[in-house]
Amino acid sequence: MKEKIFNNFSLKILSVLCAIVLWAVIVNIYDPTTSVTISNVNVELINAQSLTDKDYTYEVVDGSKISVYLSGPKSVITDIKSSDIVATADLSKISSFADYVDIDVKVVKDGKEVTGIEVTPRTTAVKLDIENRLTKEYTIETDTEGMPADGYVLTSVSVTPTTVKVTGPSSIVENIDKVKAVCDISGAYSNVNSTAKLTAYAADGSQINEEVFSFSKSDVDYTALISAHKIVNVRCAGTTGTVKDGYMIMGIELSTDKAELIGDANTLNNISEIVIPESAINVDNIDSSRNYTVWLSDYISQDLKVKSENKLNIKVKVADLNSREFSFDTSKITFNNIKTGYHVTIDDDSVMSIVISGEGSVLDSISGDNIKGTTNLTALSAGRHTVFVNFTVPDGCKVVGEYKIQVLIEADKQQETTSAASN
Repeated sequence: MKEKIFNNFSLKILSVLCAIVLWAVIVNIYDPTTSVTISNVNVELINAQSLTDKDYTYEVVDGSKISVYLSGPKSVITDIKSSDIVATADLSKISSFADYVDIDVKVVKDGKEVTGIEVTPRTTAVKLDIENRLTKEYTIETDTEGMPADGYVLTSVSVTPTTVKVTGPSSIVENIDKVKAVCDISGAYSNVNSTAKLTAYAADGSQINEEVFSFSKSDVDYTALISAHKIVNVRCAGTTGTVKDGYMIMGIELSTDKAELIGDANTLNNISEIVIPESAINVDNIDSSRNYTVWLSDYISQDLKVKSENKLNIKVKVADLNSREFSFDTSKITFNNIKTGYHVTIDDDSVMSIVISGEGSVLDSISGDNIKGTTNLTALSAGRHTVFVNFTVPDGCKVVGEYKIQVLIEADKQQETTSAASN
C-alpha cells in the first residue's frame, strides 16, 4: 500500500499544486475578488428609548451617514446596492459618561445576511450630543398676518388651547422666550375660524429651529372676530337748565369730535354722527366752568360698539355776564427761569382763547397788546412739559379759569456740540 502511495510521489505533489494553481486561475478569471466603497449609507439608531426613558435627549453630531467598504467575489459585490447595507447604532449600549456608540454594519439581501464578504464601516461610531430633557409650559401669544377687507377691522383673536408644552434639550427649551400662533386674516369680512402653526422665539426675536424640540400640539385652532367699522362725528346738542343769574355759557368743549364704531354693516351705514342730548348736560344754577363725563356707547345702537375711546369729557365754560373771550398770541408768552444753554418752543396752537371778566368799559379797552402772559420753567429739564400760563390784565378785571400750554425744552446746538466734544 505504501509503495502505491509513494510511487511517483513527487509527480502527485506536483499534480496537486498544479490543480490548485489551475483552480485559482479559473476562479480569478471567472469570479475574481473585487472591492468597492458605498457612500451615504444611513445609520439607524435603535433602542433610543434607553435614553429618552431616563429623561435624556440627544442630537447626532457625526455619523448619521457613513461610507462602507466591501470586499469579496465580484459576482457577489457587484450585486450589492446601498439599500442592501444595514447600518445600526444601538443606543442601549452607550457607556456611562460617553457620547458615542459603535456602528454595526452588515449586508442583507432577500431577508438573509450575505456572508463570505468583508464589510467595514469607514466611520466606526456615531457621535451624540446628550442633554437632560426638559418640559416647560408656555402661554400661546397671537400675531396676525394680512389685513381684513376694506371697511372691516379685527376686534379680537383667541386660540384654543391657550397653552402648550415644549419638550427638548434643556439648553434649547430654556432659551425659548415665547410661543406664538400667527393667524391669517387677509381679506376677511367676517369671523375667521382656522388653524395656525406654532413657532418658538428667543428673547431677541429670532425663531428657534423646531427640529430640536417638540410641541405637545404643533398647531392650534383660532377665532378672529372681524367687524365692519366707521368713523363718525361727535357733537353735543346743547345743555339743559339755566346758569346762575349774572352768568352765561361761553362755550362747550369736547375731548374729541370723532369716534370709531364697529358692528353690523347695515347699522353703520345708517349713522353719521353721535349726538349727546341736552339732557346729559345739566347746567342749572352753576356759576363757573364745569366738566361732565358721558359714555358714547349710551347713545348708539346696542349692536354697535365704540372701538376708540368710549369716555367723552365735556367742558362747559361759564363766566359772568361782564366777561368776554379774547384771542392771545402764544408767541408773546414770556418764559422765566430757562436753564442756561437751552431754548423753548411751544407745541400748541399759536393762538389761545382766554376769558376775562370785569367792568364793561374796562373790557372794551382791552386788546391783545395789554394782555401779558408768563410761565415759570424752574427746574424743568429737556423734553416736553405742560405748564400753566399766568396772565396779567388791566386793573378792574380778572382772568377766568386756568390755562396750560405744552412746551418743548431743547439744548442749544452749541451746548450739544460742547457736550459731545467733552465725551
